[in-house]
Amino acid sequence: MLAKTLTLLLCLSPAAFAAADGAPLSPSPMVVRAADDFTQVAELVNPWVVNISTTQTIRQNLGSFWGDFYGFDPLGGGTRTFKRQSLGSGFIYSSDGLILTNAHVVSGADKIEVRLVDGTEAQAQVVGEDDNVDLALLKISVNKSLPAAVLGDSSKVRVGQWAIAIGNPFGFDHSLTVGVISAKERTNIFTGEGAAKYQNYLQTDASINHGNSGGPLCDITGEVIGMNTAISTPNDGSIGIGFAIPINFIKRSIPDLERAGRVVAPKLGFFTQDVDERLAGAMKLPVDNGVLVTDVAAGGAADKAGLKRGDVLLRLNGNAVANAAELRTRIYENDPASTMTLEVWREGHSLDLTVTPDQLKASENAGTWHGLKVVGNSAAEAAKRGLAVTDGVVVDSVTEASSAGRIGIKPGDVLMELNQKRIEGMDGWNRLIKSVDEGQDVVVLLVRERQSAYIVIPAEQ
Repeated sequence: MLAKTLTLLLCLSPAAFAAADGAPLSPSPMVVRAADDFTQVAELVNPWVVNISTTQTIRQNLGSFWGDFYGFDPLGGGTRTFKRQSLGSGFIYSSDGLILTNAHVVSGADKIEVRLVDGTEAQAQVVGEDDNVDLALLKISVNKSLPAAVLGDSSKVRVGQWAIAIGNPFGFDHSLTVGVISAKERTNIFTGEGAAKYQNYLQTDASINHGNSGGPLCDITGEVIGMNTAISTPNDGSIGIGFAIPINFIKRSIPDLERAGRVVAPKLGFFTQDVDERLAGAMKLPVDNGVLVTDVAAGGAADKAGLKRGDVLLRLNGNAVANAAELRTRIYENDPASTMTLEVWREGHSLDLTVTPDQLKASENAGTWHGLKVVGNSAAEAAKRGLAVTDGVVVDSVTEASSAGRIGIKPGDVLMELNQKRIEGMDGWNRLIKSVDEGQDVVVLLVRERQSAYIVIPAEQ
């Protein structure tokens, strides 16, 4: 046994990799090529990767007897103000100073500082920002032309290909890590507060940590194939499960961010629920997944196309859809003015419907959510409107054809809770609606003429 062990160790010793004359063997050409490729990517990409640091003023309510028990404090209560700083990454989109990053990197920031690879620092302004896609477009002004990123084509990305992440994890500028693309088209990965509404992630095992958010994920040629955005981890550190927004998804969003400051999604006007195995069996469907249409908005694009309650959506533009979250993202990825084809299962057979989305201009529905426009409540507002309560938010107007309008919410109604979380004025309202996945039903506590009730606002595609 000892002899066998010694033989094995000898086989693994450096001498085993020597030539017959005792000289060390040259590295494999493939190894040399890979090493050269990675160094070339670093040299190409580093000039247009930026460090982003933000400062945010936080005002914390310290609470009081009146506030805790009566919902308001006539003395104003106590507050504590402090500064919160954070770090992230980004990459230069255009030579005139446009920079792409994640919305969560700059959200709520009072001050945004961008540092280039040569040490140049500049304050950035937000051109556009949207939590629904977790993307932000910034603008800096410097007295020189900047090197712009080379954007690739994420539709050509294959599982197993090289993936190279560059960014500023924990403030370590321009760190490069290497892995592969582990999977594609990951949807509905993150839910709850802070989760993007539209998800279609590339998954990678290239190391991504805090501070990498907003930085580029590149292929072996140095072209950007995605934006590093999130990790899945039990310990707050990288375990090899990272997610990046595909670059084609980002390209779809940039014109909206530039023009309107937010993204504009196609609106079809129907309500859905996921199909599971039990429902598929009961409805004798050819597949055990898909999306069931539970209602169609009268006069909307889907209604005009012939979609009906009880239809099951199987494919969008020829591509299968497994659930409502995936369908929502697939719809968003289309141009808002483009015509789409829906394959539906109805009464034992499939048929194709052609739908043209309702045209939404950037200015339309500004400040509305599920068709609701609200204002903050107060003692003065309650007195003016004759309301029974002085907190929450007041419904100022309702779009009749919206999901809120269809269930009977009216101007003058007071909304006290959203998904069982108390609405603390307009700031609280805006914070809570950002945390809601609009593809899911929402529960609100509504007060009307001293009567209160929990109301479900259904999701609309």
